[in-house]
Parts: sequence; structure tokens; C-alpha cells
Amino acid sequence: AQSRAGERGGMFAAAAVEHASHCVLRLAARLTHREGAVESTVRLLGRLPAGFTDAAGDVPGPSAAADGRGGRRGEGGLPVLSPKAAAALGAEMAAMLLAGGGAGLATRGTWLGLVRFAAAVSASADERGARAGSEALSSLCSHSAHACPLHESLPELWPLLLLHARACRTPAHCERAVGLMADVHARLREETAGGGGEAPSEEWRADWLLVLRGFCSLCLDTRLPCRDAPLLALQRAVLAGDPPALPPAVWAEAFEQAVFPLLTELLRQWVAATDAAEQERLMLRGVTLLSKAFLHHLSGLLSLRSFHLLWLRALELLEQFLRAPQSELLAEAVPETLKNMLLVMGASGAFESRARVGDTPQTLAQLTAAVVETMCPQLSGSPDLAGLWHEAQPAAAPAVAAA
Repeated sequence: AQSRAGERGGMFAAAAVEHASHCVLRLAARLTHREGAVESTVRLLGRLPAGFTDAAGDVPGPSAAADGRGGRRGEGGLPVLSPKAAAALGAEMAAMLLAGGGAGLATRGTWLGLVRFAAAVSASADERGARAGSEALSSLCSHSAHACPLHESLPELWPLLLLHARACRTPAHCERAVGLMADVHARLREETAGGGGEAPSEEWRADWLLVLRGFCSLCLDTRLPCRDAPLLALQRAVLAGDPPALPPAVWAEAFEQAVFPLLTELLRQWVAATDAAEQERLMLRGVTLLSKAFLHHLSGLLSLRSFHLLWLRALELLEQFLRAPQSELLAEAVPETLKNMLLVMGASGAFESRARVGDTPQTLAQLTAAVVETMCPQLSGSPDLAGLWHEAQPAAAPAVAAA
């Protein structure tokens, strides 16, 4: 009897909180043209309980906790809504935003509060609620300028968008969530990196790398119903625009903090993969991403003193993928990828320098030849590549690479 009473009490509390949410959003929609009214009413959402359950008393969907265990506080602390309530609240939010065109979102706190609630709406187990939440989130992100510049809110916004994406239960929902994140990334680039060729600020670089790492984390989330979507978004992000748009050092950071760690984790997941075909396919796409990104930014990367370290790390990862156990697909694809990279680098003059690299007595061509001979002997003797290994011997005195 006590258990049934507690269950009824929990259901009543959830219904009461959902009803209060409806009232707050309706009030915000009606007062949207009054200065400060939306901010005051939406602030009430933040005073509602942080987590409440659906009618069955269960939190819908997996927890976003790092240890992968379930929880009762919702997706990373987001409010948990019943599917029926989520769809209705999403409609209320859309009506409020449509009525005011974002004009009432005067402060960052108000705007982020609504983003948090929209993410909770989208995390419902119902496709209708998920779509409504996604549409509300998209509208909120497009209105972010009313509250503050996007780059100022990104450290708080991006984790909410990641939680939204991780709550997806269908491929369509996942693609919408990742598409929204890609739009935010594109706007961030336009907002802060288009200033007449000036080097981006440290703050912008940190935000940009945060975005790339976010896409990588989704690529590695085995619970996601469509891991192709974030991988494609990551590829577009690192290949977007002309290479000179950002300094080479920024792209080097992108490899070191996003691309290389992604491939390392994909390889680690392969050992314990439950869906070998899916994981193998993602690993192949990861190798393709590495190759395309490296060659796309090659001209700029070659100007770095540390280029040989980036190149050797790329070769190391390719060798690890080549030797991935029980993967005929990678055993065939990696040598072809490596050969293409070597040919493009040779045509770009990467192996022509007679300068010793780093603290080694070898040129980049000699260093590369030694690695390839061990890694893939059949390529080392290939007629197409023979000329690459016979460039000039190292100079008598060490040369200093271009800054």
C-alpha cells in the first residue's frame, strides 16, 4: 500500500511540475512584447525540480554519465518529461519564440534556461516530443544574438547540445541533433574567425577545439543510433573553407586534440566491438578523414617546425590500423591510403628538403622511407614511389625549418 501511495504521489508531483511548466511558457508567450516579461517568467523554469519522472516512474533513455550507468536525474541533470508533456511543452516554446522573434531573450541566463528546457523536451521517448524539442532548440540557437554573442555562450551551450544529441533514440533524431550542432559550428566560425585574415584569439581557438572534440565524443558513443552523422560533421568542420583561413598551428592543434585521439579510441573500441562490421566501417571512415584532412592542410602544415612529428604520428596510426586484428577491409584500404598520401606529398615537394628534421640525422624523405619499409614493405619498392626515397642526402650542417 505504501508503495502504491508513493507511486501515486510521484505521478502527481510530475504532473504538477509539467502543468506549471505549461503555465510559465504560456505566460511568456503572451507577455513576450513587454520588456523584461519573458525573462521574469522563464526564470521560474529554473525553480522547478531538476528531475522528475514519467508516468511509469522511470527516466526515459540512457544516462549521459561517463561511467555509462543509468540514473534517475535525467540526461546529465536535465529535467525528465513524459512523452505527452514533452510534445506539448515543445509546442508552447515554439509559440513563445514565434510570438516574440527572440526579442524577449534579453539575457544569457534566460536564453540558456530555455535551451536547457528544450533539450529536456527533445530527450523525451516520443518522436513527436523529440521533433518539437529539436525545433525549439534550433530556433533558440538562431536567436542567440539577442542574448549574447555565440562564442560567449558556447562553453555552456555546447554541453547541452551534446546531451541533446546523446538522448537521441532514432537515426532521424540523431541527424537533426548533429545538424544543429554543425550549424552552430558554422555560425561560430563566421562570427569570430572572419575578421580580415587576423589570427583567431585564444578564446576562439579554445571554443573551436571544444566543438571538434564534441563531435569526436559523439563518434565514439556506441549508444548513438547514427554515429555516421557526427563523423560527417567532423569531416566537414576540418575541411571547411580554404586552408589559409586559419593559421597552420591551429590545424596542428586540431590533429593533436581531435583527429589523432579519435582514431586512437576507434582502434581501442575495435578490440571489444560487439558489432564488428559497423566498427570496421567507422574505422575506415576515420582513416579517410585523417588522409583528407592532412592533405587538405598540407601546404600550411609543412611550414611548421614540428611537421615531422605530426607526420610520424599519422604514420604510426596508419600502421596500427593496418595491423588491426581480423580486418581484411583495413588491410586492403590502409596501404592504398598511405600510397596516395605519399604521392601527394611528393608532388608538393615535402620530401625535397635536405634539412635534417628535429634531432635526427635524417631528412624527412629518409625518415619516411625507414618507417614505410617497416610498416608496408610492398610500398617501399613500388615504382610509383621509388623516386621519393632518392632525394638529396642531408646537408652537411643542420638547417632550420621555416617557422
